[in-house]
Amino acid sequence: MNTSFQPDSTHRYTQPRLAKQAILVLEFSQAPVSSFLIKQANPSAWELTKGFTFPLIGAQLDQLPEPLNAPELLEQLHEVRNHGTTTQFQLRPPNPLTESVRVYDCQLLKVDHQVLVLSLEPVEQGPDGESSLEQVLETMPTGLILFRTLRNAEQEIIDFQAILCNQVGADITRQSRRDILTRPISERYPGMDAYELFQRYIAVVTTGKSHHQLLYLPPQDIWLDVFVVKYGDGLLVSFQDVTLGQKTASLLESVMNSSPAAVRYYESIRDPMGVIIDFMTSTGNELAAYRPFRPAQSTTGQRMLELYPYLKINGLFDRYVVVVESGESDRFETSHQLDTHTVWFDCTAVRHGDGFVLTTLDITPVKQAQLEGQRQTELIGGVLNSSASSILVLEPLRDEIGQINDFRINLANPATMRLFSQFVGRNFTQEDVMANTLLTLFPAGKERAIFTALITVVSTGKPIHQPVDYPGLGIAYDYDITPFRDGVLMITTDITPLRSYQQKLEVNNAALSRSNEYLQQFAYVASHDLQEPLRKIHAFNDILLTRYVDALDNTGQDLLRRQQQAALRMQTLIKDLLDYSRLTSRPVPFQPVSLKSLTEGVLSDLETTIRETNARVTVDELPTLPGDATQLRQLMQNLLANALKFAKAGEPPQVYLSANSLAAEQLPPPYTGQGQWVALTVADNGIGFDESHGERIFELFHRLHGRSQYLGTGIGLAVVKKVVENHGGFVTAHSKPGAGATFTVYLPQVLS
Repeated sequence: MNTSFQPDSTHRYTQPRLAKQAILVLEFSQAPVSSFLIKQANPSAWELTKGFTFPLIGAQLDQLPEPLNAPELLEQLHEVRNHGTTTQFQLRPPNPLTESVRVYDCQLLKVDHQVLVLSLEPVEQGPDGESSLEQVLETMPTGLILFRTLRNAEQEIIDFQAILCNQVGADITRQSRRDILTRPISERYPGMDAYELFQRYIAVVTTGKSHHQLLYLPPQDIWLDVFVVKYGDGLLVSFQDVTLGQKTASLLESVMNSSPAAVRYYESIRDPMGVIIDFMTSTGNELAAYRPFRPAQSTTGQRMLELYPYLKINGLFDRYVVVVESGESDRFETSHQLDTHTVWFDCTAVRHGDGFVLTTLDITPVKQAQLEGQRQTELIGGVLNSSASSILVLEPLRDEIGQINDFRINLANPATMRLFSQFVGRNFTQEDVMANTLLTLFPAGKERAIFTALITVVSTGKPIHQPVDYPGLGIAYDYDITPFRDGVLMITTDITPLRSYQQKLEVNNAALSRSNEYLQQFAYVASHDLQEPLRKIHAFNDILLTRYVDALDNTGQDLLRRQQQAALRMQTLIKDLLDYSRLTSRPVPFQPVSLKSLTEGVLSDLETTIRETNARVTVDELPTLPGDATQLRQLMQNLLANALKFAKAGEPPQVYLSANSLAAEQLPPPYTGQGQWVALTVADNGIGFDESHGERIFELFHRLHGRSQYLGTGIGLAVVKKVVENHGGFVTAHSKPGAGATFTVYLPQVLS
């Protein structure tokens, strides 16, 4: 039978009889299936569910033992929720013959469309006819206040007056029941807060739609979880003090949002047999750092397997089920593949209620470092195993007074067995090496210089590099001994082939040196011996041309003049060849050379040519460089003489000599170097040349023009190139036919 409350003239209410024994606050939920959840319960209700294995608060009503899982009870709940406000009925079990089964008088109170209050009282305890609504309200763990509307003459709602209030409600709001029942809302909550609350209450009365909110009361510094429903022409307000939970939630939210880990609670979803078939994603932090791994902006309120179906395949879902069913926590690592890279997570699942809390920490940097460490270890292992050199890590063994008497072998690569087996006259394994000390394995080693070198490196901390020949064994080893932690790292390389090659090279170098010496002696003797007959030929020609010219006809005179010119060219060629040979055979220590003074001397030598050709030579400031003054003079002499020689017919030569400082990175490609450099440039307005001959012009005897046009032996630019190379530099040439030529010499300011 459904009944409703009706106000009487004294603003008191009559009500159906409700028991005060077991009281449950129920909330309707549609996820994952339509059911009623236990939100609050008094002690008698807890007694009624003794033996229930799941937590009572949060459990589904149909999961509870009899009589709470009875189908007729669920029917009454749905009926009151959809159509009524209160009802009373008697609940009988399906098997009344069972001795332990009891019959209950039940009453239902609808708070709003989602929340109902259920009261159950055993029949044998007898009904309390004097029970009133106030008595029921007093047993509620929730604050309840019943309001009537206050209207003006135009029937507009102007305020709300409480006509019923339980003690819990007064205690929660930190007010007296007298104050609540005698003062309207506008007086108890003045200001904007009261206006906003007043407007919400009016909306519930006028629309009939319930209202739910978290309400903060500043004077009392409390948070209330408030449900407001229309009741007749008034309001029924139920509320709970959630201050502690709200502050804890706020603190928890701050902690979770500042945490580097994602934290989420998942609630079990069970089938009618109680088997976990999924998990509902509940409260947790929504950290932006983890957004790329979530299928949605927010995952709250969604099923786990709908979000992450692969969890069923990779076995993680089953692990979560085990955590909930067994209560044992589980920690594991898992990975997630993104488009560009893989990320790793450290996960911990801990049971909480009928679900679990999952903490997920992104450990990608740590994992990448671990993998990189593994790769480095594998790389080092590969290097050790494939190295042709022996690699040994030795730890000194000391006696009681601290003297080193042996070395423990902490690491030995495979090449060690191959290189040192000759010293013991047998093959041995890596296990043999690691199981013995150095002197146990090589007893004779203590008398060798290498053992002394090992002790020296440990004592001084300074490395030693020492090649050793073993003539009796026909081998040569190179030892590189370096301090390593408390001991030494010894790398031994078989240099027998290298030593053999080196010895052959030394023999060849000695033979080549002797050959060069012979060639130099030959060049000097040849040039000296050739000069004398040429001087005589030149002298005899002079006598013929001066004393006996009248005895010769024109043809004879012409032949003598040609012979005289050939002798002069031969003298010049021999002199240039001798000068060129000296560039490679007589190195001298470099000294600071003033290019300014050197160039002034060269221009003085060329003064006659400059005057005869009416040339103009411009010289910028020139630096001082380290070098051989004689060779650098040859360099400047040849460059300036060439610029004057290859002038255009009928046009005075214009020659410009400059110097610029530049850094190594400014050198023209493909040339490289270090430190500071000087670029010496000699530019002219002469006949120029085709740059396709740019490399050939520096070769011996190479000429671009015939002797009838320009005198010379074709050795001058070869001398330039050789001088530049002797000074650690290089030379470039740029030109076009008829557009002059530019030669640039690059020399280091400090020789390495």
